[in-house]
Amino acid sequence: MSPESIQQQHMSYLGDFLKLQQAEAIYRRSGVRSQEVEQHLHALKCNLLENLHASHEQAVQPVLEALADEQLEILQNKQHMIEFMAFFGHQFCRTKPFRDVVIRSLVRRNAMEIGVADAVTHAWWFMSYMFGMSFGHSLYLSRHEDKHALLINDTSVPFITSDHPIVNVHPCVSETTFIAPEHADLYYPISPRIAYIICNSGRFISGRNTIDEATVVELNTKLASQAMVHIVGNSESAILPFQSLIGRRAQKAQKQREGKGFN
Repeated sequence: MSPESIQQQHMSYLGDFLKLQQAEAIYRRSGVRSQEVEQHLHALKCNLLENLHASHEQAVQPVLEALADEQLEILQNKQHMIEFMAFFGHQFCRTKPFRDVVIRSLVRRNAMEIGVADAVTHAWWFMSYMFGMSFGHSLYLSRHEDKHALLINDTSVPFITSDHPIVNVHPCVSETTFIAPEHADLYYPISPRIAYIICNSGRFISGRNTIDEATVVELNTKLASQAMVHIVGNSESAILPFQSLIGRRAQKAQKQREGKGFN
């Protein structure tokens, strides 16, 4: 259901992986064994996808550094905005919490649905990349309708981050039920002082927003509750108040599913 240009891009990237698989299959059938070839195949299988993500991270580094320095104007450059939105999409879609939520939501009522769910699970390593690119593309296209803002935190409570660094902090997000939220306020802390948010609600205005301590605590709480294992701060005192919240949303959702008798 993605635009044709994005579908073509997905298939182009997938083609690189299929060529590697085909080359390995030819090598296995040949009966020849070479330690050097084995090492190259192993390195390619380990690094091909990681190299793609590394290229996105390298391209967006100047943007992140500028945003951390409150230079929001850098995103007026179209290429910088494209690179940032692609990175933003991957930061949301490549995490284990996102993967687990999606896979848990797949129904397994009959043989066909079980087959599809198993295929999604086995192919997640590439599907997550597709989701990230599609999500980033959508965010780029809607950039004039959504509000893009810097949140500036000059309080005594620093921003924290986590193993799921972008979360939807809109109040409509359910803590117990996996349903599509009506609104998205996508919050991404960049440094202990600066965060970026993409809103389709009216909570923040486009541009720079200086926020108070209560808002910082609220955002840290929501980020920690959607983390899976780790939260990260610039000091022990920054993370201790939120440590007990790690994974709270997933735990509540699990209890809700068990209460309703879901498999």
